[in-house]
Amino acid sequence: MGAGRAFLSFFLFYLLLVQVCRYTFYRDPTSVFFNPSKAYRRIYSLHRQEQADAYLQAANSSTAKDTRVPDREVTLCLGVATIQRAGEQYVRSAYGSLMEGLAEDERNHIYSIILIAHTDPERHPIYHEPWLRHLSDRVLTYNTSDARQMDHLMDWERSRDYRKKAMFDYAYLVKSCLDSGAAWVAIVEDDVIAVRGWYSRTIDALATAESKSTDWLYLRLFYTEQFLGWNSEFWPTYLLVSVCAVVAVASILLILRNLRFPTYFSGWIIFTASFVCMPACIALYFMAGRVSMLPLAPGVHEMPNFGCCAQGFVFSSATAARVVDKLKQKEVGFVDMILEEWANQEKLTRFVIVPSLLQHVGGRSSKGDDFKPAKSRSLADKMFNFGFELYRQDGPRVIHPSSDG
Repeated sequence: MGAGRAFLSFFLFYLLLVQVCRYTFYRDPTSVFFNPSKAYRRIYSLHRQEQADAYLQAANSSTAKDTRVPDREVTLCLGVATIQRAGEQYVRSAYGSLMEGLAEDERNHIYSIILIAHTDPERHPIYHEPWLRHLSDRVLTYNTSDARQMDHLMDWERSRDYRKKAMFDYAYLVKSCLDSGAAWVAIVEDDVIAVRGWYSRTIDALATAESKSTDWLYLRLFYTEQFLGWNSEFWPTYLLVSVCAVVAVASILLILRNLRFPTYFSGWIIFTASFVCMPACIALYFMAGRVSMLPLAPGVHEMPNFGCCAQGFVFSSATAARVVDKLKQKEVGFVDMILEEWANQEKLTRFVIVPSLLQHVGGRSSKGDDFKPAKSRSLADKMFNFGFELYRQDGPRVIHPSSDG
């Protein structure tokens, strides 16, 4: 009777834990309890977008203060390539969030380039907006004197050959950034929102990356948690640890029965506790999700696998020159996939900063690879960092809830 009450209590407690998991882990895309209708709700990124839009509106009305010093020594070149999109032009909020909140000395250490990635730049709605030239250091367009290059670009535009044109644009933008003389090159896509304080965090992270490795490819500013689950490559390890946990519980109960409690631990109790209750707890642990159970600590980490996508990379100037050469050699493909292939071949370290400094907000891909069935989220929608939405909104220095600050 006592054993029956004990296992009834365990069952009720287990049901309570399940409800707690449903309430707690709904933002974890690796969890059984993931709830897309709540998890994709934008909180902090909407706050930042409002700040960015207000900043751009001030720039358009010529009330924003331009604090750049001529002929200054720059530390980081920030490159953003943008094309006209159907509907909302994300680049406005993207660039506004990258500029809003920068201290005067921080802005002076950044050289920013916006590439209008059209053979006819007039096609882009932002081309004549005042903020574009007021807030950027250079508005980059294609070299119209190179007739052969322009012919290729126009062919790619007509045929929508995104895999060739996107590669060219990326290399073209990186090369232009190298011309600025900056020590670091950051290439950010035009459909992101940046956390306030992104620049100082990036510079600190680069110093950490330099101290950890002398042979590294990039620092990633964005990642999505959906690829960080209980990946099949590690299931043998998970299975071994789970079996060891079950055996450990059974062994402890057997030892307790033999030493002091022969009447309390019958064979049935030991069997049920070890092979029913313990496996149920292990199952709940895995159902809760890897991101929740084994979260990445704030800081700079190696991420050789499961990083996605190309929303934001930072390269050293030396590496950036090699990136240009590599993309020119390949000519066709997707930038992030080519970088990963290169890193794997040459065993280059890849770093990521946690928590993510960028959020992807584009609802439709600009690369032509965005296919979705009716009433489901697009591939672009799913490129989302759920932890980003948990940044605090109060104060000039936004602190992620999981950080020590």
